[in-house]
Amino acid sequence: MKKKAILLVDNTDRLVNLAQFLVHDGWEILSAGATAAFLKSSNIPVTIDKGLTASINTDPNFIQYIYGITNNTTNRYTTIPEDMPLIDLVCINIKPVFHKLKDFTEVENPENRIDLKRISLLRTSAKNFANVVVLTDPDDYEEAIHQLKVGQVVPEYRLYLAGKALNETSAYDAASSAAILFQGAQIEFPNYFLIPYEHITKLRHGTNKQQHCHIYSMNEAKCAMSGVKKLQGPELAYPAFVNCFYAWKIITAFIKVVKEPLSVPATDCNDYPFTAQFTPQTGSVMMLAVKNNTPVSAAFGSNVLEAYWKAYNADKPSFKDAFIACSAVIDENGARELLNCGCNSIVAPDYTKEAKEIFSQNQEISLYMASKLISDYPEQISVDGGLISQQQDLTFFKHLKVVTQNRPNQQQMDACLMGILISKYAKSDAAVVINDFTTIGICSGQVNKSRAVKYAMENAKEIFDNHLTSDDRNAEILVSDSVIHFDDRIRMIADLGIKTIIQAGGDETDEELINFCNEHGISMIFTGINHLAY
Repeated sequence: MKKKAILLVDNTDRLVNLAQFLVHDGWEILSAGATAAFLKSSNIPVTIDKGLTASINTDPNFIQYIYGITNNTTNRYTTIPEDMPLIDLVCINIKPVFHKLKDFTEVENPENRIDLKRISLLRTSAKNFANVVVLTDPDDYEEAIHQLKVGQVVPEYRLYLAGKALNETSAYDAASSAAILFQGAQIEFPNYFLIPYEHITKLRHGTNKQQHCHIYSMNEAKCAMSGVKKLQGPELAYPAFVNCFYAWKIITAFIKVVKEPLSVPATDCNDYPFTAQFTPQTGSVMMLAVKNNTPVSAAFGSNVLEAYWKAYNADKPSFKDAFIACSAVIDENGARELLNCGCNSIVAPDYTKEAKEIFSQNQEISLYMASKLISDYPEQISVDGGLISQQQDLTFFKHLKVVTQNRPNQQQMDACLMGILISKYAKSDAAVVINDFTTIGICSGQVNKSRAVKYAMENAKEIFDNHLTSDDRNAEILVSDSVIHFDDRIRMIADLGIKTIIQAGGDETDEELINFCNEHGISMIFTGINHLAY
């Protein structure tokens, strides 16, 4: 009796090699649909059975295949009827897909987009792994062929293949579950956190060179990872990739929030209500440098070149080995300057042909094109066998309270929004000083809030002393990601020329700071919310 194999795959890589071996070894190949058409186009003899692709609920032939797998035992030829289509090998792979909700609610579709046929065949094969070889990964075909040639597939390898099959079925089920729950009931935190992550690539190394590291991505079109493409340069190590992606996360917030109209309910110091309006930065380009998962320099400009020069002049040393992100397509002028700034890698929506030619002069700079923005999915952090999942911090403001006699002008309000954008992604405690829509002082990762403010202002003073910023000082802003504690170190804000402070508010020294600001004509806004980042 001929041995039989079912071949039904999404991924046809190396399938021809496997099929050619099976035919040469006297196997009968059962297939259907696109897989059968692919094999026939490669001159592989195939027995086509539409029962493999027809509805599982209506086609009795499919049930015969299930019995052929489960009843395939060592003494099968003496206990099983001769007409039973016994299966000795199953080669199936299926890509998990996040369908749209309507695909599951169409009554006329009896399977509701869940491919029970292949999933059932895989599960059944994995359960009977001792007698059925189950293949899901093209990387395993060569070893399977070798062991089949010598006439014995060892038990350990059969079990390994079964584990990979169950891994695939689990991923497929998780994708179907997530597609229904996240779209339908709008559930953010299900009882079981099951989202399939697909292996994308191996990084050069992990946090340290002795650590291996791989990238996995959700198999969904709207996730940013699915839109990242490397154009040139060496493969990044873990720290570099994380920094590069974090930079793109900040650019995403700029595009989603700062470039769009934004209005927030507010009250003045007399509790008079008004609406705070922020000018959409529609025509602006953002240039950003990141190190150690925190921004070190950023600027808004009218084009790529202007944004670059403002950010670069504000902190030239930090551009060395930094990870650069830009909100716009990088053109020839921008590329020419970025080529020599000493950066590690660059991520942008795209690059012009001329820009790519310029960057090709230095293959040590890794270029990444990011065609998709960061999604709104909850963030996860692994903690030794556990997983912490939380919503992303996507709320910039809920309500603004102007607590001083002076109210910020429109330019200062717009600069406050930029400052909040930077501070919310800087490691806490953090403080930022903004001038001419450029960060001229960033201090992050401090355990003392006053110290963060002091160091940020000292950095800004150094920039001013070196005349590296615009002479326009009508929008000098101090931002804190949490509360500001008033002490002697804060008094230098008046000497620096700070015009507006925006912070969370709620410290026991609030009244002292408000009085100080009123004495020096400084406006101050309380947001009422923290933007802590770790």
